[in-house]
Amino acid sequence: MVPKQVSLRWAYEQGVCALVKSFNKERMKENLNIFNWALTTEEAKKISEIEQVRGYLGEQFISIDGPFKTVEELWDGEV
Repeated sequence: MVPKQVSLRWAYEQGVCALVKSFNKERMKENLNIFNWALTTEEAKKISEIEQVRGYLGEQFISIDGPFKTVEELWDGEV
């Protein structure tokens, strides 16, 4: 199991859509293999304990004329 596929599987189990970009056929095959196994409860717990940080603040999606006027309105409090 490749670490990147572990993070893909975790995202999948959380109901998150992960966009994966690869032109390498072997990596594409590895990415599709995330559906053939599942994380154990202990593995999922350990991953969920890792501190999460927003990699993208979302400032491009806020506007005084738009539905989201501040970053606080855009983010729901969950990372």
